[in-house]
Amino acid sequence: MLRPLVQTFRRFLQPSASWLDRQAAKQNCTLQSLMDIDERNRWFPPEFRQRFGGFHPAGGSRRYLPSFPFDRVRSDMIALLLREIVVNHVPGSFAELGVHHGWSARLIHHYCPERRFYLLDTFAGFTAHDLKHETVAVGFNAGPAFADTTVELVRANIAPVGTTLEFVPGWFPASATAAMRDDRFAFVHLDADLEAPITAGLEFFWPRLSPGGMVLVHDYNAWPGARQAVDHFRQHHPVRAVPMPDKAGSIVLLK
Repeated sequence: MLRPLVQTFRRFLQPSASWLDRQAAKQNCTLQSLMDIDERNRWFPPEFRQRFGGFHPAGGSRRYLPSFPFDRVRSDMIALLLREIVVNHVPGSFAELGVHHGWSARLIHHYCPERRFYLLDTFAGFTAHDLKHETVAVGFNAGPAFADTTVELVRANIAPVGTTLEFVPGWFPASATAAMRDDRFAFVHLDADLEAPITAGLEFFWPRLSPGGMVLVHDYNAWPGARQAVDHFRQHHPVRAVPMPDKAGSIVLLK
């Protein structure tokens, strides 16, 4: 009598992978738990945050605006990476290549409004010409996309604080300004989806990255162009890389 009860209890504590898969599909990626340092979490530890900080450095205050309703991990990851940049006093500007509607740029800018922040994009999506450079073709990278944006739309979504944002329209790396070429960088977010611009971003920003700086590449475990660009770059450069478990599987490259 006791043994079946124990077995049932164990199954309750250790749900099967198929059960988890069904729940994830049902919830459409909303099963991601709140981190303990999130005030909305029932296990939020106020004493820990008071002593060590949470999304913000201890004793300080940064504005954290979560930006991805179905990818809480991604928002939290970006905030905590920026926290490391702040705590470690890594010098340099910020840059984002692949801005689209500006939601990740909004998070980054409002967390560190004091940093010069270059926003690089065609602000017209990518075209059939851009897709010719992809070495791996799949259904979702076979046609033009992300054209539903403009500089004005992005600016309105971000609601800039101060004058540290610099919009840089055009095809990268030709669009890089003289100021960018002479600058140093602490944090770079590459979210251009395709192999050629991500490769160009790695080649341009890595030698300009400050010690302790980070390059965050989105879609490493989702878009073949991102995977191809990063893996090829790592074959030729001594880079420490940390994969991340956000929805599209970002990867962080550490200087």
